[in-house]
Amino acid sequence: MKPENNSKSIQEYKSIEDVIEKAKQALNVPFKKFDKHNRLLTKSKGNIGNIVEEGIFGYHINSDQRPDFPHLGLELKVTPYKYTKKKQISAKERLVLTMIDYMEDYKVPFRESNCMHKLNKILMLFYNHDFNVPKSDYYISKIYLYLFDQLPQKDRIIIENDYNTIINKIKTGHAEDISEGDTFYLGACTKGSTALKSLTTQAFSDKKAKKRAFSLKTSYMTQLLRSDIFNNSAITEQSLITNLDELSNHTIKEIIENRLKPYHGKTLSEIDTLHHDKINRSSKSYLRTYISRILKNTVDNAEDLDEFKKANIKIKTIRRNKNGTIRESMSFPCFKFSELIQQEWYESDIREQFANEKYLFCVFDEVDDSNHEYTFRKAFLWSMPEKILDNEVKEVWEDTKKKAIEGIQFNIFPTSTGSTKITNNLINKSDNMIVHIRPHSARAFHIINGVQYGNGSMSRDGDELPNGDVITKQCFWINNDFIVKVINDNLNDE
Repeated sequence: MKPENNSKSIQEYKSIEDVIEKAKQALNVPFKKFDKHNRLLTKSKGNIGNIVEEGIFGYHINSDQRPDFPHLGLELKVTPYKYTKKKQISAKERLVLTMIDYMEDYKVPFRESNCMHKLNKILMLFYNHDFNVPKSDYYISKIYLYLFDQLPQKDRIIIENDYNTIINKIKTGHAEDISEGDTFYLGACTKGSTALKSLTTQAFSDKKAKKRAFSLKTSYMTQLLRSDIFNNSAITEQSLITNLDELSNHTIKEIIENRLKPYHGKTLSEIDTLHHDKINRSSKSYLRTYISRILKNTVDNAEDLDEFKKANIKIKTIRRNKNGTIRESMSFPCFKFSELIQQEWYESDIREQFANEKYLFCVFDEVDDSNHEYTFRKAFLWSMPEKILDNEVKEVWEDTKKKAIEGIQFNIFPTSTGSTKITNNLINKSDNMIVHIRPHSARAFHIINGVQYGNGSMSRDGDELPNGDVITKQCFWINNDFIVKVINDNLNDE
């Protein structure tokens, strides 16, 4: 919701500096001090932003599409950050800019668009989202003036390219196929379950499309927080792209894949002859090191490159056996059942992860595994299609939530070696559901009906269920046979 732009209180701010000074007066002051209309008593996702607009800046709320301070061309955004388990600063969510209008936005270039009007100047007010603190005690801790024209030129080009990617789908009559996986820094996000159920018309097709909004992606916002807002001097980013002319004709996807393409079909030994530093293949991550050295000779992990961080690109090296199969399914971080059951699907951690991460699949075919000799078959950038995410993956997530609430069923039986084996009724790989649930802990730990099983520990390996039982920490896995299908589909495109 936006201010009434004819409000006198808006016009009282004669400059951007005036707005910033007003914001500084609210630094470290709990939001409850500004809550004029008891918005903290509601569960509305935007209530904190409304409190700031009304209680700090003194204007009324409505849905004007122009910037919040139109005479200054300044947009105001109140947005949360959090601390990860590793105590790193991270954006809690994407920064939503403005709704996409499928009937109008394609008519104007990026620089004249509503999206650009929002992006051009943004006063970002950040607060720490801490689950252990009441929302009423949250407060603004950081103020940052985001100026689009002062961004690195590379970032500006990538954001404009992202915008054009979204607009081109509208122009070709495929707005229904727009996905957050299409772009890198600027996304086209859906806004919760209501938007997903509410379809709208598009200009060049009779098919209706999900309502979406332009947004700065969570990973992009995280890098902004770490490098610019919290001024982490330890961050010395290297870039994949040093020649900006590359971005004139190619997307990041094309640049990454083109950089790796000359090495397709070469064995690791052949690649060794092309680089001065021979890579130690006894290292657990030696295949990742090969990919990183090809992409940027000065780094051992390409995920540390600026573009990879901002676009949330993860490298997945995949070894195929001589028969074309792969050994392992793909794991994701462990989740807590206590958090999962409180979430709704469209704001769930796993959906956010799948929707926002891209995977650089690097496929290696076995030549002689005993000597760590493989042929680099192909690399391609992939993201989980939303149609699969919001159907098959959602089904597994909902099943997991339901069983956690109602009580997971355990089967306990002795093995031939005298130990105890415990199974459960969560979806497993044999259910053939694209993803499944299983532990990612080296040691098992259960407490069932007050009886402890396994040689793990609660602090490291256990997760308490709603009924008080404890299960070995679980995580989502993408089935290896689904990954094989993704690989084969991309190999068939050659």
